[in-house]
Amino acid sequence: MEKKVLAFLFILISKFIFATEITISGAASLKEYLEKNITEFKKLNPEVEFSLNLGGSGTLKRQVENGAPVDIIFLADESMMSDLENKNLIENKINLLENRLVLIKNKNIDKKENYLLAIGEPKSVPAGKYALEALSNESLEFSNEIIYGKDVRTVLNYVELGEVDFGIVYLSDCKNLKNSEIVKTFDSKSHTPIIYPIGIVSSSENKNISQNFINFLKGKDWND
Repeated sequence: MEKKVLAFLFILISKFIFATEITISGAASLKEYLEKNITEFKKLNPEVEFSLNLGGSGTLKRQVENGAPVDIIFLADESMMSDLENKNLIENKINLLENRLVLIKNKNIDKKENYLLAIGEPKSVPAGKYALEALSNESLEFSNEIIYGKDVRTVLNYVELGEVDFGIVYLSDCKNLKNSEIVKTFDSKSHTPIIYPIGIVSSSENKNISQNFINFLKGKDWND
């Protein structure tokens, strides 16, 4: 009995000592996608642990530029990733996912002259940049000042909580809407293509495992 206990403890300690932790910096809209696929990957690779750092793509990009200890970066903006690649801060970049832009509204809004619209902060949140392009090209106007969110999930929460009337978010964010609904899907030609590139941070000490995870994600769409 004692030998079995010692053997069990040895296994636990070995897993702790030799476990590899991969840090992923990902756009906020990737939350469910990454959590689901990390769970599936860990079933095959239980020795690998993951740390998720989610936020606006611009913020995540600056963190990598400032030397943050990240293994994989996964953004919602191809130009930002190309900039990191040109600075030799990332490697093995591939475009993995695409998305659509939608307008959502709170179901309980009252009829009024002015409506509040929330979008992501355009300088740091790609969804905000795409939203301004779409609003301009499709001639949609909102009378009141636009409210800006730190990432696309913040915008969605503003609408869900009734703090604003409308919001512009990604289609992939709208699977579990409760208090809001999609009222418009923007023409993909009205804004820059929404591409999600992924790559390995050049300073990573876990490049092989990071590449294994990226290979695991290839071909997996939002609903896979």
